[in-house]
Amino acid sequence: MSLGRAVMIVATCAVVAAGLLALVSRTPADVRGDRPDAGATDPSNGATFSEADVARHGHYRGPSYLGFALRTLIGILVLVVLARGPFGRFLDKIDGWPGGWLTQVVVGSIFVAIVVTVATLPLAFVRDFSMEKAWGLSTQNAGGWLSDVARSVLVGAITGAIASVAFFGLVRWLPRAWWIVGWAAFTFLTAVLVFVWPILIAPLFNKFTPLEDRALAGRITSVAADAGIELDEVLVADASRRTTAENAYVAGLGGTKRMVLYDTLLRSGGEDETMFVVAHELGHARENHVVKGVAISSLGLFVGFALLALLARGDSSWSWGGATGIDDVRALPVLLLFATLMGLLVLPASNALSRSFEAHADRVAIELTDDPDTAIRSFRRLAFSNLADLRPPRPLVWFLFTHPPIPDRIRTVAGFGVAP
Repeated sequence: MSLGRAVMIVATCAVVAAGLLALVSRTPADVRGDRPDAGATDPSNGATFSEADVARHGHYRGPSYLGFALRTLIGILVLVVLARGPFGRFLDKIDGWPGGWLTQVVVGSIFVAIVVTVATLPLAFVRDFSMEKAWGLSTQNAGGWLSDVARSVLVGAITGAIASVAFFGLVRWLPRAWWIVGWAAFTFLTAVLVFVWPILIAPLFNKFTPLEDRALAGRITSVAADAGIELDEVLVADASRRTTAENAYVAGLGGTKRMVLYDTLLRSGGEDETMFVVAHELGHARENHVVKGVAISSLGLFVGFALLALLARGDSSWSWGGATGIDDVRALPVLLLFATLMGLLVLPASNALSRSFEAHADRVAIELTDDPDTAIRSFRRLAFSNLADLRPPRPLVWFLFTHPPIPDRIRTVAGFGVAP
């Protein structure tokens, strides 16, 4: 495929996809500007939401699902197009650069990361900036959003280059055992990424400061002790510079494990509600969900590398992409396409596991706080502040949801003593 034809195909699809999403996501201003009633977070409402609230949240979430599908398809299209000639011709142009195959792998992986980002940029602008701005969830201007995109590309290019060098290095140096050693190496790299994320990557996007409310910090430390968790400090992220959404999370491994609260969470809710959210995150920490996630990722990597080893035995899997075999750098788009398709295949199982973790963390939070009323109030507030889907189609829950739907979570905690 010629470069001109490749650019025309990708550019046309990117613009059409962005235009389609922009058209579908159009919502009347009065619907976007509507706000829940004063008593909307009352626990006595249980898992019941008004039809108006269900419809309003659906207006926001429906186009988001379409955006995910379109972005996935554009990403796949780019990899197929690159594999059919343009990537090989790009490698030919840098063939004389110092460093041989190592340079080709690094520069080639960065090239792919940039091309995929540029191809999905129109769609991302509609979904991640225009829609968020229109619904009042984004506090950024276009420059701030583009700055985040640039930093994301930087992180993706660096991690992609490291992974690509590791993969092609092992394939070339260990022609028989590369897949089993590769599985172990990529499991290690996954653990390293989880370890360094809070201290190297997260600070690129947010500023983190210790929680200044000493009374709240002391209460958090006390609940953590009840959960058998030692917290050196609780950090606050300046999420409000980017969004109005509320959240909290536990990240890192070992010495980098930390709890982070969004400043939007602290500003919007009462202390008891914040404590329930904190207790939920402590549930993740107590149950070692981060470590378990790495272990399960390792299992998925094993299956992936085993399948790659089977594909590596034939030439047809690589020749259509212009590569002579799995050790040819020209195979990079094909390998990324394989990883993308594998990711989609395992996504339902991965998300089912994530929903199980979240449900377990909810149960731990109720155990630690012994306050179902506050739990329900917290869920309802988060549902409104984050525009959660209040009546999601079950197939989408199965395929896309990392958390149980809010009504399901409310019904679960209602079983601890509050009738919905």
